Amino acid sequence: MARPVEPPGPIALLEDGAQLLRSASLDTLLCHWIGSAPLALFLLFFWNDVTHPPVSDLACAAESLAAALLLIWMNCWRSVFAGRLHALLSGSSQPRRTTREVWNLVASQAALASTKPFLLPLSLIAVFPFIGTISFYRTASVLAGRGGLDPLAVIAKARSLSRGDVFQGWLLQALLLLLSLAAMLNLALSCVILPHLVRMLTGYESAFTRGGESFFLNRLFLLFVLAATWLLMDPFVQAVYCVRCFDRESVETGEDLRAGLRRIRATIAKSGTAAALVVAVALSALPMRAADPVSTRDLQDAIGRTMQAPEYNWRIPPPASAASSTPWIIAATDRAITAVRSALKWMGRMLDRLLRWIFGGMGNSPSAGGGQAPATALHWSVWALIAVAAGLVGWVAWRAFALNRKPRAAAAPPIAPIHLDDDSLTADRLPEDGWLELAETCLRDGNLRLALRAFYLANLAWLGYEQFLTIHAGKTNREFELDLRRRAPQAADARALFSDNVLAFERVWYGLHDLDEQDALAVRRRAEEMKSLLRAGVAA
Repeated sequence: MARPVEPPGPIALLEDGAQLLRSASLDTLLCHWIGSAPLALFLLFFWNDVTHPPVSDLACAAESLAAALLLIWMNCWRSVFAGRLHALLSGSSQPRRTTREVWNLVASQAALASTKPFLLPLSLIAVFPFIGTISFYRTASVLAGRGGLDPLAVIAKARSLSRGDVFQGWLLQALLLLLSLAAMLNLALSCVILPHLVRMLTGYESAFTRGGESFFLNRLFLLFVLAATWLLMDPFVQAVYCVRCFDRESVETGEDLRAGLRRIRATIAKSGTAAALVVAVALSALPMRAADPVSTRDLQDAIGRTMQAPEYNWRIPPPASAASSTPWIIAATDRAITAVRSALKWMGRMLDRLLRWIFGGMGNSPSAGGGQAPATALHWSVWALIAVAAGLVGWVAWRAFALNRKPRAAAAPPIAPIHLDDDSLTADRLPEDGWLELAETCLRDGNLRLALRAFYLANLAWLGYEQFLTIHAGKTNREFELDLRRRAPQAADARALFSDNVLAFERVWYGLHDLDEQDALAVRRRAEEMKSLLRAGVAA
């Protein structure tokens, strides 16, 4: 009996993420560090500057603006890094971006970078949405880096893919936290021991060895270790979430199967033509025998027996009483919730101690005291910088909105010829008129089956151009019907005509039903009636 297909667990995700990061090239890793290293160094400089006053309001505001811009810079390069990892997972070529895709990337990452410093602490206070928020931002980086989506589509799809097993997300985050703590301790010990090791081997006395305990008890040393740990661990964390996003998306699109087929095709292409030539010669020497004809009834009986085989029992849902016969799950869930609560309480205590240590050393209290009004107002230059930053954010938002509102242009005819019997053919390859011309040509040639498919693709192309549905290679006809129902809820008659076209196409293309010229022309007639109804509904 076949086992049901289950999503990978946290340990499997960590192993797949490590394998993906090891297979990545150096230029892919540099894409992450080009964005993250300037931000980490500038934050160290900013912390050292702010904690050693006096510093003017203008300098503080300018450095804050520079930190915000570097955060956007880091998010953009992290998306490029995640896009390269996704291309490596899917076995496709590295994405090449157009000017519009670059603007979409900058706009989406600017919007996400402006909300992350506020939403992550708020979700941590509320506890429950914290894991979903982290998954949302990490998944958005993968989708934006892959290209082909506008900022609003990136946010919507990231929200859809980030929903899932919350308990698995907590386990994954706990394992990543443990790995990060181990890496931070190893890095801190290396930084403490290395100067003394150099002194023991060479006799060179440096300022680090003469400083004694003050070297590693300095706050800047702790921030340096945190920054270095983040630079080392963040690519691995992003790789793990890239694998998680790829697995969740493959449930709907089957991209993992396509990636496996691409790898098999590449392996066969690299193996050369010598083996194929030997096999061809050997087969040509064998006597050829005509295949016995197979009747339609025998073929249907064989398909029915295959579908009832034990290997496909995973399609049958388990009985409802199976859940009640496993009471140990309840006890295990209670123990897991207790362990998570204990871990969160410990993290809260450690965070409170860290804040008291930081602010206590500065001579300030983390909580506001008194309730008095500030002695002086902000300098005019600070207000000017705030106005400039607000103007930039508004301009980026307007640009993203304008790009999203532009109507999609009709797809230009491709250079390569169109083969209507290709299973990977999508309706966005040609405009509606191009499909209709192909259908007329097939009718003249007497190929009614290809003419029916061309009429159906013309129907889909018109609906996609008018934005009544979204054309994608991984979508099924049922998903196209759901798109039309969601975007044209009042046009029940038009949806019924489109459903009739879908049924007529599937009965002929995937079934064994006969076809005549009137059936093919009926698909075109129903498409014209559907277009008239939808246009009348839009005009009303």
